[in-house]
Amino acid sequence: MKKHLLAILLMASIPSVAQDFEVNDDFGLDISLGAEKELLPGLDLDIEGNLRTQENSQRIERYLIGASLSYKFLNTKKFDMKVSGGYEFMWNQKMEETKLAKNPYPFLAMDSDGELILDNQGNPMADKNYCDYNINERYWRNRHRASLGLSAEYSPNKRWSFQLKETVQYNHYCSGDSINQYEYRWDENDDGDKYLPAPDIDKKSVDSKNRVVLRSKFTVEYNIKGIPLNPFAAIDYGCGLNYTANKWKYTIGADYTIQKKHKLTLYYRFQTEDDDDEPNGHMLGLGYKIKF
Repeated sequence: MKKHLLAILLMASIPSVAQDFEVNDDFGLDISLGAEKELLPGLDLDIEGNLRTQENSQRIERYLIGASLSYKFLNTKKFDMKVSGGYEFMWNQKMEETKLAKNPYPFLAMDSDGELILDNQGNPMADKNYCDYNINERYWRNRHRASLGLSAEYSPNKRWSFQLKETVQYNHYCSGDSINQYEYRWDENDDGDKYLPAPDIDKKSVDSKNRVVLRSKFTVEYNIKGIPLNPFAAIDYGCGLNYTANKWKYTIGADYTIQKKHKLTLYYRFQTEDDDDEPNGHMLGLGYKIKF
């Protein structure tokens, strides 16, 4: 009975143990190639290919191909409005992940006198060095994304422009199976020494799911006089509509136009979100687009 009571009290301390498994901010590269073609006055077709890295650029995060149509239905000297729609297909790689076991039952922390170490609320502390945990191996997962957007741009003069874009994104994550899960469970021998046996290997699967996100992006751009260089800064906020999610992206960069039809984009971005779509951290991006 006493052992069961200690185990129940110990569960209150598990969140503090989980902090040991948090991942630090990542660094990745984002490389894109795009082409734009005006089909009719105000109607444009865009095609894009994209590659993104993760885990400090040691591995691929995703490959992407996509296409979109946009139509500028309001075109004045200072104020424009545009509607757009697009589709993207992605090959996403989910990185290896370490998690506490569902019921970890770690050993209790004790001092040199063999007494339990208690937290500020009087609950037994877990020995963080001896927690049961699982390691899920990395795997690939396909993803479809469709979007519908509405944007407005205000240009008070030839140098400054301000844009607000609202986009609804529908994401379908395909199912996956045969993902190896390595289950590590600590044990104790007859002498009281703790040891970690070889892990059990189990197969896990992920179900398909659908997620809808509303993205709001505000961009400020400045054209440097006499130079085909446009520095910009943007804030992008994403809110889950059929699930709970908050996504923030902060971007600074510049567009460099070559002979009017060729454009290079270089940017730095910091992103953070409370779901597992993309890793949190820093990103350096490079893009090239040609107009036909």
